[in-house]
Amino acid sequence: MKIGEIDPVALRKSMRFALDLVTAHRIAKGLKLDQERLTAVREILEERVVLALTEVDVGSMPSTWSWQKAAETISTEIALQIIREQKHEPPDPEILGQ
Repeated sequence: MKIGEIDPVALRKSMRFALDLVTAHRIAKGLKLDQERLTAVREILEERVVLALTEVDVGSMPSTWSWQKAAETISTEIALQIIREQKHEPPDPEILGQ
């Protein structure tokens, strides 16, 4: 699949659940949650999903295949990996002190 075939707005909609997963995990674990960090997570998700989609041979996919659905599935798996990577991140003292 070519990058130009991926609608950025549709891509972000497809990744919304994955971003919510990472955000919920950060809240539950008392990890730092600021706009800069969320933007970085979104960018990482987007970059990795686009990279995965560019490896897809659309011609060999069944007619029912959807890049948006594939992006949802891929982004969820990436979100779970990001959550595993955050396992050793220390909680934010400001959040713990509230």
